[in-house]
This record gives sequence, structure tokens and C-alpha cells, in this order.
Amino acid sequence: MGLLQAIVLAVAQGATEFLPVSSSGHMVLVPAFLGWQPAPLDYVIVVHFGTLMAVVAYYRRDLWAVLAAIFSGHRVQDKGGPLGNNDGRRLALLIIVATVPAAVAGLAFADFIDNLFTGAGPLPVAVALLVTSALLYAADRFSGKGEPGELSWCDAALIGVAQAIAIIPGVSRSGSTIAAGLWRGLSQEWAPRFAFLMSIPPIAGAFGIALKDAAGTTQWATELPCYVCGFVVSAVVGYISIYAVIRTVQQGRLFVRFGIYCLILGSFSILANLIGWV
Repeated sequence: MGLLQAIVLAVAQGATEFLPVSSSGHMVLVPAFLGWQPAPLDYVIVVHFGTLMAVVAYYRRDLWAVLAAIFSGHRVQDKGGPLGNNDGRRLALLIIVATVPAAVAGLAFADFIDNLFTGAGPLPVAVALLVTSALLYAADRFSGKGEPGELSWCDAALIGVAQAIAIIPGVSRSGSTIAAGLWRGLSQEWAPRFAFLMSIPPIAGAFGIALKDAAGTTQWATELPCYVCGFVVSAVVGYISIYAVIRTVQQGRLFVRFGIYCLILGSFSILANLIGWV
């Protein structure tokens, strides 16, 4: 993988990790349309870690408030603080519950997911993008007013199932979890916020597994400039993208801004596959 490919894929990852258009789907389609070999799964994990750093930086006050609640041993209910009236400890537990389905799916279907990235071609991704488009259309029609403190454990698990389904390349993780959060009654402010916060454990876990698996190889060392560049670019672009998603959810325009794009890209990719272009 050359430096140009690393930069292009990092920009695609950083822009699409939080924009509800499926970053994993673009990591498959971009190389396919440009005639490149699929990016190594280790590189995909590295640029995902870059976007993880972006969301940690963006929601650092929320994370600090949650940690303060956990280690102080009492609830944090400062209306002027980042969590408002929400219990920081309960929010942490809700995130853990929402993480379990993705963790189980990732471990149970690791080989299947790896094959979708490297061997199945663009057609499954194109079909999954149509699913994302439908999810975004539905999300614009949900209008909750709740906060995480009003979620039940079942609600958190259902949002987690949406995140687990998004392991499939082409199904947007942010799109599916935001849609699920709105469906379960979260407000347009809290749905993306909760979705982004709950992305932290699975991305961190996937990075840890990839790091362990790559510990005995030399690929990271021989392509270190590409990996470092990919990490930095994806982190910067990802940070910039978060604000756009938040504003779009608040305006109820997910389908108009992103769903139509997924519909067009998915349909075009299916057509391109049928005529043998990719």
C-alpha cells in the first residue's frame, strides 16, 4: 500500500466514520473503483483508531464526567455540567450493555466479516448501503425527547443490536445507532451523542485485537509511514465531521443529506458490478 492510497483511504475513513454513510463500506468501494487492492485489515483498524481519538477529543468533557461519577462513588447531577441530570455511572453501564451485542457479533463472525472486507467484492457492500439509506429515511421520522437516564436496559441492548448489525460493511454504524436511539425515544441532541460515546469500546477493542495479532509481523514496521499518516489524517478529518452529523440530526435531514447519497452510491455500485466494471 502506497502513501497516496493510505491518505485517500484515511480521508474516506475520517469523513465517513461519523457521517452516516458507512466508513467500512467506503473502505471496500474506494479501492474497488480505483483499481487498488483492498486495504489490509490492520490498516483499517488503525484509521478506525484515529477516528476513535477524534470522538474521545470531541466528547472529552462527557467522558471526564462519567469517569468522575464512577470513581467518586456518587451520582453526578450538575445541570450546568456536560451530563445534565443524567447519572454518569448509569450512563457508563448503558454504554456497556449497548456494547455487548457488537462484541459478541465481532467474535462470532470474525472470519465472515474479514471475508467481506477482502474477498466478497463490492456487491454486498452496495446492497448494505441501500439498507443504510432506508435506516436514515426512518430516522428522520422519529422525534424523541428523552435522555439516557430514561432508557431501559432493553433499550440500550436494542441500540447495541443496531451497532452489531453495522459490523457488516456498508451498514453505517453511526446511522444505525442514531436511528435506533431516536426510535427508542432519545432526543435529537442525545441520539448522536450516545451513538458516538458507545462507539468507543468496540473500536478500542478491535484495535487491541489487531495490535495483538500484528505483534509478530513486520508489516507495521515496513509500512509505518503509511500507518502513521493514516492515523493522523483520519483523526483530524473525523473530528471535523462530527459537528456536521450533530447539526444534521437536529435538523431532521439525515436522509436528504446522506440517505440519498447512500441510495445513489449503492445503486451505482450494483450496476457497476453487474456490467463488470468492479
